[in-house]
Amino acid sequence: MNEWTKNDEPALTFAAIRWYAMSLEKLAADLYITDQSQYPAVKAVLAKALNELDGMRKAQQAAAPAAAAGEGAGPCPPGYEYCGGLCLPSCPGGGQY
Repeated sequence: MNEWTKNDEPALTFAAIRWYAMSLEKLAADLYITDQSQYPAVKAVLAKALNELDGMRKAQQAAAPAAAAGEGAGPCPPGYEYCGGLCLPSCPGGGQY
């Protein structure tokens, strides 16, 4: 049996994030399909999660060093660009997210 290595950790962490995101989507859809009157409550929960994550993004951007956007700039892995404090596949609108 293979042993997990430290090099596996980023992929496993990203897989966990994807699992949470997909689980939220599925549960929200299931609740809505079962009882459409639940939409306001489901929307409120999802909006709260988005607002909290957006707050984290804004804090990250505020703390980010000023760096030129583009491939290889900033602390981003290959295939990502440093966009105003975040690593994104592509910088929208001239490097500002």
